[in-house]
Amino acid sequence: MKEIALMHSSKQTGRKLRWDSNVDGVLFELYIPKWRVPRPWPKRIIVSVSIPDCSTDEASKSSPRSANGPEGIAALEQSIVATVEMVREHTKTVRFAPRGNPEDWEIGEPYIPFALLPDSSWQRVQIGVRWDRSAGTWSDE
Repeated sequence: MKEIALMHSSKQTGRKLRWDSNVDGVLFELYIPKWRVPRPWPKRIIVSVSIPDCSTDEASKSSPRSANGPEGIAALEQSIVATVEMVREHTKTVRFAPRGNPEDWEIGEPYIPFALLPDSSWQRVQIGVRWDRSAGTWSDE
């Protein structure tokens, strides 16, 4: 598993937040839908890239989007674990797309720098996201 802290909470769109970092001279950006990020939004997230755990059954995982009340808030605090599949290889990155229904994707379609990919096959990888508020928070206000 390879891990990186993405610090620069530099952009938000109408529906997503972006964190980015320089990885060996290559910009790595990760977009996460606003509905999936707990408030207050952390300035830093910890992202891991690994080979998927075959014992994880994503089909049985419920989306925090569907939970209401305290259960929904607690679900948002949980780390994200998303399996993504290779779409296309580029010069310095590989583009991936999450599996499943696009409405339920917990991350956007990342372009992952080669330096973060597992040394073995990377046709399918698992991306983990942990919230790190130790660097502070940001919001849309």
